[in-house]
Amino acid sequence: MTDGPSDMEIDAYIDGELDVEGRFAVEDYLRRHPEKAAAVLGDMGRRSALQLLARGRQPVPAHLIEAARSLSAAPAWRRLWAPLGGLAAAGMAALVLTIVIRTPPAYVDDALTSHRVALLRAAMDSQVEAPRFNAQEIRRATNIAVPAVPEDWTVTDVQLFPTERGPALLMAVQTQEGDRLSIFLQRRKNGAPEQPDAIREGAQSVAYWRRGDMSYALVGESEPGEMDARAEVLARTWS
Repeated sequence: MTDGPSDMEIDAYIDGELDVEGRFAVEDYLRRHPEKAAAVLGDMGRRSALQLLARGRQPVPAHLIEAARSLSAAPAWRRLWAPLGGLAAAGMAALVLTIVIRTPPAYVDDALTSHRVALLRAAMDSQVEAPRFNAQEIRRATNIAVPAVPEDWTVTDVQLFPTERGPALLMAVQTQEGDRLSIFLQRRKNGAPEQPDAIREGAQSVAYWRRGDMSYALVGESEPGEMDARAEVLARTWS
């Protein structure tokens, strides 16, 4: 990045897919180029606006809905940045970095989608679930190591899931209490935290974290706090 990050690297930064060194390089560049920092913030704002408008089942304050509609229709980032034009360069960069830290990596969307597909498969007689799997074969083919699940969890389905970022593995499980969860695994470096963090997306919660170049997500219907606690146990087990 001697001449500044490429557009591909900026996109990876926005999606939370860079490692610590890569993020720092982009952040240092944005700190020294406030006009580019403003553009990055605009891109992130438009993406967040579309996600906000898509949450039909989750109550959203009216003023945020109005702002999201305006932003999602904005032809350029200047419409977003105009009210903030008086901020100092350091302040603008800090605002960009704060929002990036709070943005889940892109693979979280894949984890949600795969969980919902697994629920559909479980409800369809014509779609046969595949609870049996060969961990060594999966590792040879995908370089994904299949982790052990708690003894009181039953694996109900194991499927490879295609994504734009390469193949991922979905493990659908059922707890002793009857909760249906999905474990999503992908070998790819990203900006996920090393300790699980959880968010709510519609009817599901996702806890996500990483270990080295492995990305993990635990998806279920429980509240984020409960999903985070379960993910903490898994993270300790798999470390």
